[in-house]
Amino acid sequence: MRYLDSMERSTDVLRQALQLMKRHGSALHPVNYTLWYEYVRGENPALRAAMDRYLSQHLQLDAPMAEALYKRFVTGNGLDATLIERTAEGVSTVLTGMAESAARAGDQTAQYGTSLSRLSQELAGSTHSPAVEEMLQTTRQMQIAVAEMQQRLSDNQNEIGQLRIELRRVHEESRMDSLTGLANRRAFDQHLATCLAEANTPARRYQRPCLLIADIDHFKRINDTYGHPHGDEVLRAIGAILKDATPEDCRAARIGGEEFAVLVPTRSLSEARILAETLRVRVAAARVPRQTPDAATTRVTLSLGLTLFQPGETGAAFMERADQALYTSKDSGRDRVTVLAG
Repeated sequence: MRYLDSMERSTDVLRQALQLMKRHGSALHPVNYTLWYEYVRGENPALRAAMDRYLSQHLQLDAPMAEALYKRFVTGNGLDATLIERTAEGVSTVLTGMAESAARAGDQTAQYGTSLSRLSQELAGSTHSPAVEEMLQTTRQMQIAVAEMQQRLSDNQNEIGQLRIELRRVHEESRMDSLTGLANRRAFDQHLATCLAEANTPARRYQRPCLLIADIDHFKRINDTYGHPHGDEVLRAIGAILKDATPEDCRAARIGGEEFAVLVPTRSLSEARILAETLRVRVAAARVPRQTPDAATTRVTLSLGLTLFQPGETGAAFMERADQALYTSKDSGRDRVTVLAG
């Protein structure tokens, strides 16, 4: 994807893309944003035709179809999270430059307007020869044109500001799990990579991060017995507990269907274990209401695995050891924490 559009063209495409996303109920995340941006530009006719065919039968562009269209017509080889991130950041940078340019142009135009006004007053008091009268009329016309230009620049600045707000929301929502409000897998992976890069520096050699992975016990049974809507309520309830109980310096995320992770970057293994036990106990004590006449509730438990980072290991290896600890908790009866130090 190489976008060489002018500022005016970019602004117009951005406006139309966001309007179409709202009209068709598309979630504000970079995959959908990129699809609609390409759709409006019109330089990807195969994508546009495929989207038109789908939208003629469906009012909304659902997530599976959006990913399929993105894979087929934009990247050609699957979803590239880094490319999506660069696209969103690149557009944000363009909008910032456009806003700054509009502000500078507005200041220069205002100065020019002041000069024209002063010249107009001076000419008005001079002898009205034909040449002076023509100069006076031209100056008045220029004043009107400058005032109109200032208004357009002001309007453009406001519009660019709104686009930047929308784009920031796109960026934030692309890193969030919409059901639980926690970080999603992509955001967690990026945070983990940053954390481990810092952990491998000399300054952090004596402070190793811990990783906690948790899985809802018998979640399939909950879905099968009470239905997926209630399963979603269970996920929301656990997400709320993790969000409330996880310290600010830690990062909680939903990394799979019923799987969660908490990265603990600056605490000891014993402190991380206390956090894990706190989460386990709070989830076990919670009751998730069911939409039934008898006001019944569902009790949920978590199995958790905890491990300590080993200097030099990869993020995948770190995650694998936390998974091993989780499987041990599952095999040992569930609703417990297993620690695998190294």
